[in-house]
Amino acid sequence: MVDDGSTDNSPAICDDFAARYDNIRVIHQENKGLSGARNAGMDVARGELITFVDSDDSLHPEMLERLFRQMEETGADISSAGTDTGKHVGGVLTPAQAITCLLKENTTFNTSAWGKLYRTKLFDGIRFPEGLVFEDYAVIPQVIHRADRIAHTDEALYRYRTDNLGSITKAPFNPAHMQYFIVSERVIKFLEENYPQLCRYARLRQTNFAVSFFRRSAQSGAAGTSEERRLIRYVRKGLFPYLFSAYKLTAKAYGMLIAVFPPLARKLFAPR
Repeated sequence: MVDDGSTDNSPAICDDFAARYDNIRVIHQENKGLSGARNAGMDVARGELITFVDSDDSLHPEMLERLFRQMEETGADISSAGTDTGKHVGGVLTPAQAITCLLKENTTFNTSAWGKLYRTKLFDGIRFPEGLVFEDYAVIPQVIHRADRIAHTDEALYRYRTDNLGSITKAPFNPAHMQYFIVSERVIKFLEENYPQLCRYARLRQTNFAVSFFRRSAQSGAAGTSEERRLIRYVRKGLFPYLFSAYKLTAKAYGMLIAVFPPLARKLFAPR
């Protein structure tokens, strides 16, 4: 258990668990963020398998047992559980199939580090980038690339909390969101070297994020910022293939409006 600079009673609770259970160890450290907490845990991990649980989520009581059984039955290096939404993709996947699923973003197999059981060796030499958000997206494709096969069940065994307003997926737009494009460019470079046929999905995903971020920026009342100008450039850069993609028609209409007439798009999304 990693106490990443907690300011409540979490450190004492962690120490209490460690005192009662021999298989629990605690790391107390200054706050380094989600990546720093995960990396600290991996640095001292001794087991052959590893999983990640975010501090505000919970697990089905049998999640690890079921994922372990699935891994043993299929010989997979990664065993994954689904979420409550998305198209079903259950079964045994190749790395290319798994990366395709996570790039399309509308399946129960996603970019999150959580909800998956990994053979620890897959993370040899790989750590989550500290100081960046969207750190899962930066790492998980590389880890999947090292696996021989990935076993996935659509059953929602990981209980992802959706009402946490502090989550990056819920918080109002801020300049830190632009770090997504740093991560995205790294992923595209990785794909160009290993899965060039999948680059188009990563670029479509990048355009979709730019559309979403522009909306959230406008909703926050921001206008004319350097971040907004960059978002407009990203939308314009990827607009044509985006219009012919499988993303929602409303999102594509927003993308067209952002690219052609940003002031009107900003007015449309601005708080009432």
